[in-house]
Amino acid sequence: MDKGIELEIVGTAGSLENWDLLLAGAVDAALVQAGTAPAGAERELEAVASIAFEPLFLFHRRGLQAEESIPTGRLEHLVEGRFAIGAAGSGTQHLMRVLLRETGFEDRLDEIGTTLLSLGGAQAVDALLDGSIDAAAFVMAPQAPLVQRLLAAEGVHLVDLAQASGLAQRLPYLSAVTLYGGVVDPRRNLPPENVRMVATVTYLVVRKDTHRSVVQLLIEAAQRSSIPHLVGSATEFPSLAYTDIPVAEDARYFFERGPNLLHRHLPFWVASLIDRLAILIIPLLTVIIPLFRIAPAALQWSVRRRIFRWYRQIRVIDEELAGGSVPPARLESDLALLERLDQDVSATEVPLSYMEEFYNLRLHIAYMQQRVRDALARDPAEE
Repeated sequence: MDKGIELEIVGTAGSLENWDLLLAGAVDAALVQAGTAPAGAERELEAVASIAFEPLFLFHRRGLQAEESIPTGRLEHLVEGRFAIGAAGSGTQHLMRVLLRETGFEDRLDEIGTTLLSLGGAQAVDALLDGSIDAAAFVMAPQAPLVQRLLAAEGVHLVDLAQASGLAQRLPYLSAVTLYGGVVDPRRNLPPENVRMVATVTYLVVRKDTHRSVVQLLIEAAQRSSIPHLVGSATEFPSLAYTDIPVAEDARYFFERGPNLLHRHLPFWVASLIDRLAILIIPLLTVIIPLFRIAPAALQWSVRRRIFRWYRQIRVIDEELAGGSVPPARLESDLALLERLDQDVSATEVPLSYMEEFYNLRLHIAYMQQRVRDALARDPAEE
């Protein structure tokens, strides 16, 4: 990609396999179909944005529209024979099994004489066209070449699903839509008339540990998409609605506010680098700022501690002198101690803000030295 991020496209059978790859960490992002999310997916994954309706196309070869005595648009006319319901692991197969269960046909397939086939995509189209199967289901965009191929084929009909609104009411991840006559190909008038359908939504999902810059690029790609929406409102997508799992906060931010200040004014790689550094710097600042506040007090405590330690030794000598007669040997020892203290203090560097206390300490040491010398020089007979 031109943003410095390498895009690797992974082909899969469909939504169910995509969920498995996301949860296993094999991919960072995937397109999935609403209504297929596995239980607990929200613990590791987040939605980015829904991007389009994808209707459920139900094609058959029986020409039911010509048989006016048989009501059209009901699933029972599709399940009498060989029915391709999508490849294993696809969202199409998942949705068809749900619909068969909702309409009560799941337990009657043997009785009706139905054979469900795990077949989808181009294989299902070829099988339907050559008569190997009687019906097929596809969840895909109306402008997909496979859909256009079937709409234009002789002897293959698209089901006008009479129960579309009812099924959408029962299954919240479905929407009742209308594929208007001629919307797929106005020149060939495909489809020839309005068709009622149910549609699910395709949306983007990422892992929670996916970098926010990737989320932003996905949002930008969805917003720049020029693919026409042939069902539903043309202005409805991309959207933060229709997802099975919660939308990522980063996705919501970029969707509602657009790129941040850095991405608007800097090259993408520079802005992304700053974003990555911010992830490291912000936690460090939470540690560094309190340290800056504590540092002056810690420095003050350290300097005062040293000064008080020296004063503690001076006080001992002062108390001895105040207590009366001190043996000459003890006085000599005190004088030597005071000289060492004076040398230590002189060799110690302290901040300018503490120089007053520093010089006061040196004056007190000199004062105590003089008192000890006076005591040594005093006549013992005078004691």
